[in-house]
Amino acid sequence: MNTRVGAFLLGIVILGAGWKAGEAYYAFLQTRNKWYITGQGLLWDSLWISRQIEAIESSTQQERLWLFCQEMHKMQLFRKINVYYTGKGEVCIEGILREPVARVALPMRQYYVDREGARLPCVRSLDLPIIEAHKWDSTAIATFLGWWEKKPWYHRAVSRLKELPDGQWIGFLEVAPEIFWLGRVPHLDIALQQWDVYLRSLQPKVGIQYCKNVILFIPNQIICQN
Repeated sequence: MNTRVGAFLLGIVILGAGWKAGEAYYAFLQTRNKWYITGQGLLWDSLWISRQIEAIESSTQQERLWLFCQEMHKMQLFRKINVYYTGKGEVCIEGILREPVARVALPMRQYYVDREGARLPCVRSLDLPIIEAHKWDSTAIATFLGWWEKKPWYHRAVSRLKELPDGQWIGFLEVAPEIFWLGRVPHLDIALQQWDVYLRSLQPKVGIQYCKNVILFIPNQIICQN
């Protein structure tokens, strides 16, 4: 069994340059009836998964699969992963992936994050809100994720949250032209609450084009600058 699977993996390496999409790769595997890779989630890409397996150097197939599982768990991509042999001698990998809710853009690296704040690799491009920061800030990211959990509309409406050089955060909506000033990390909870007040109560009165900058981080005050 190991010899057959090893020979097949060698064929994968040789043919790898000709693959153009994960779906084509999966169809190829199905025709061989020896190897199945299946998954659920927005980040699922069977071609990307196959390349991760190929990159692992090991002397035996069992060791390679074990090391692959370890690497995937380190990357936190999978919420659950099963690897097993079927009664027909097929190797099966089944995975349920974490669902990304935002992309975190750092100066030298980018991640997706799920609702629990787990860092996920950018396997493919997704239309999600972007959090731009100078470094990984777990407090700020957890604040934004918790806000979206309580207020799902903002997850759909926010296009970008950006940390400025002085540590202040600003936000942008898909459907509004204003720049929303959220202050530094200790002010975020107040600013996010007052963002909701502005959109529900103040913006309908002054109009969507009246304010260019909306300062939200001062307690009990919303300052509109035009």
